[in-house]
Amino acid sequence: MMQLDLHNILSLLTATIMADKHVYASEIDVFLKSTNKSKLIRHLDPKISEAKLLTWYELNKDGIAQKLVTPHFKDWLYDILEKLSDVSQKQTILELMRGIAIADDDVHVSEKALITLAERYWGVN
Repeated sequence: MMQLDLHNILSLLTATIMADKHVYASEIDVFLKSTNKSKLIRHLDPKISEAKLLTWYELNKDGIAQKLVTPHFKDWLYDILEKLSDVSQKQTILELMRGIAIADDDVHVSEKALITLAERYWGVN
C-alpha cells in the first residue's frame, strides 16, 4: 500500500468520526485501535503505532472537518473514493467506518450517508 492510499483511508475514517459534527472519545478510540489492528496497516513497515495514528489525526482533523461543510464535499469524497478504487480491502475500510459510526451508540444519518456513498461508489454491499 502506498502512503497516499494510507492518507486517503485515514481521511475517510476521520470524515466518519466528524460526519455528525460531534467528536466522541469512543470514536477516536475505535479509530486508533481498530485501524491499528486492521490488516490494512498491520503489514506496513515501519509499523504505525496508535500514537502515530493519533498524531496523524490531530494534524489532519481540522482540514477534513472543513471539507465536510463545503459545497464541494462530494467532490472531495468521490476523489478519495476514486483514488482508493484499486485498494483490494474496501470491505475492511467499510467495516472500520461502521465501527467508528457505532462507537458512540448512535449511528447518525450523516454517518450512514457517508458509508452508503462509499458502498455505492465502490459497488460493495
